[in-house]
Amino acid sequence: MTKNMILATAILSSSAFGATDAQVVEYFKAQIPVPTVKVSVTSRIPIKEIKGMDYVSIDISDGDRVQKVSVFTQGDLIFPDVISVKDGSIKEKLDKQEFIKELSALYKKEDKKNILILGDDPKKETLVKFTDPECPFCVKEVEKIEEKLKDYNLKYIFTPVHDKSSLEKSILIHKQTSVAKTLDEKIKILKKYFNGDVDAKVSDKEIEIAEKVKTKYFAAGLKGVPFYINEKELLE
Repeated sequence: MTKNMILATAILSSSAFGATDAQVVEYFKAQIPVPTVKVSVTSRIPIKEIKGMDYVSIDISDGDRVQKVSVFTQGDLIFPDVISVKDGSIKEKLDKQEFIKELSALYKKEDKKNILILGDDPKKETLVKFTDPECPFCVKEVEKIEEKLKDYNLKYIFTPVHDKSSLEKSILIHKQTSVAKTLDEKIKILKKYFNGDVDAKVSDKEIEIAEKVKTKYFAAGLKGVPFYINEKELLE
């Protein structure tokens, strides 16, 4: 190990643990003794700075939801993180890289009807925002949306973390902005529903589709809203 590396003090296994993919899966299954839970290793990246150490990404699923976990393995040990005195957490850096890679793959295939586009000025950069009509921080951002649009084009993807009504509002925003003729009309609709009331019926099928859109982004590693990223990063 290079001298500028400090291994995190919380070691998750004993010296009897082997760090092959199969053994990593077996270890995590043992920590969650629920027969329906599935554990899988999705990737393994060697850490150049430390001989014999890998960064391992793991999916833990109950059938409906997926939780992403990442750890480091070396020999018969597992570490929750590796800290560089010079660069900080290696885990944070690699977690972000993996998240952007998965987010990019989803975004490139996303149905355009699930993306609300505000602004199309080719001279401006585009921000992709993951948002929730009932998130108080998202509401504050929408209140100042005109200021943001002076510098950026915006694309909204609705990934609500609140109640069913937040999904309903997301659906109504998409429906009504899809027939709006101007940017001002779209903004007015957006502001109407952010932390406003549901004022039209939404079908169970529409809610199911909106739920799937939300779920796949959280399964990719989205941790909350509001979250935004430059579209360039997603299209590279």
